Amino acid sequence: MTVKSIFLSLIIYKFMKKIFFVFLFISSVFCQEVFCNNPPKYIFIFIGDGMGLNQVFLTEKYIEYLKKEKLIFLDPSWKFGLAKTDCLDSFKITDSGAAGTAIACGNKTNFGMIGMSKLKSFQSIAEYLKKKNFKIGILTSVPLNHATPACFYGHEPTRRNYDNLTDELIASHFDFFAGGGFLIGNADTSKNIFKSSDQVLAKLKENKYNLVLNSAVLNENKKISILPAIIIDTVIWNKQKKIKKAYIDEKNSLPYAIDFPEYENKLAVYTETVINSLKNDTGFFIMVEGGKIDWACHDNDAATAIGEVIAFNDAVKKAYQFYLKNPDNTLIIVTADHETGGLTLGTGYDEHSRSSTNSYAFYPNKLALQKKSLLFSDSATVAKYNYDAQVGWTTNEHSGLPVGIWTIGEGSENFIGIYENSEIMNKILKQIILK
Repeated sequence: MTVKSIFLSLIIYKFMKKIFFVFLFISSVFCQEVFCNNPPKYIFIFIGDGMGLNQVFLTEKYIEYLKKEKLIFLDPSWKFGLAKTDCLDSFKITDSGAAGTAIACGNKTNFGMIGMSKLKSFQSIAEYLKKKNFKIGILTSVPLNHATPACFYGHEPTRRNYDNLTDELIASHFDFFAGGGFLIGNADTSKNIFKSSDQVLAKLKENKYNLVLNSAVLNENKKISILPAIIIDTVIWNKQKKIKKAYIDEKNSLPYAIDFPEYENKLAVYTETVINSLKNDTGFFIMVEGGKIDWACHDNDAATAIGEVIAFNDAVKKAYQFYLKNPDNTLIIVTADHETGGLTLGTGYDEHSRSSTNSYAFYPNKLALQKKSLLFSDSATVAKYNYDAQVGWTTNEHSGLPVGIWTIGEGSENFIGIYENSEIMNKILKQIILK
């Protein structure tokens, strides 16, 4: 062998060696991304209705003052992003129907629509995963046919078609529902289906739903073996109906935590129960809505909103405890559909309520003095607590602000950044389909 051929062989050997190591590196990355990592099979979406960033950070400051445990999703181990909340209508701020549809179905739609656009119906992530044999749970602190939960099973041109949505809930065959009750009627009253909530419960029973009408049974065993199941605590429901100032939505919801502290943990209990009931080898998808954060903010009632964020956080904790035991295949997402109230922290007054250009005061501790919501108080009293705390509001309606999105678990890194809320569903499904 000549010196030239030996030299050439050496060059080829070194070249092939480099190619081999490049191939090995690419293969290891491919394996890690596609085969080696577990796809998330236990998926949680927590939606704080109306829970903007300031609602979150107001609650954080309040908790710091009381020296209570911090909001779990603000822990540095969670990833953070921002979701834009615009609906399809030009120059119109979203409602929970359009925003919920974007989150649940991966498509933007018009104000007030549920699970569809003007042209077609959409398939929600819950409906898709149900076909893949995932167990599905839908929980809320408000009526089960309210806008946000309805977006995961319903398809209506208006969120006011409550009876139609109830029928669609029943037809979904989802495995677990829990909430405050049901609203009755349709936007076109000539097409009403139900005359009373008793008729709704009767139809659920006819369709083989296991009705749990007293959540006290969950005190000893937070698991329901007979599925599909639906929890509506009629003891709470009947109490809510007796509140004089309560409007119809309120009468069909769980109580405000500030008004009835004994029920503060109900959403958390329901969350723990749905986890225990749906755990299986294939996987589950669970949506939990803290719906009354929004209502408190419509009332510009900061103290009541704080109580609802804390109750919502207690539910998130149950999922987080599950994640700690199943870190390799669990994904938790905490977000909001929109912000409500245009909440501000600081109004430019000093501690003596005097306007001052140099005053940057903020006293969340003063909100601890408020003991009841607007339902058991009056607007002037609630406004005084806000004023003393230096908490301001710009509207009684929704704002167009982006909302936070906090994630932990398998694939959580994919939710970092700023994007449309309609991308959330696709970010989840991409991981499941690719892997």
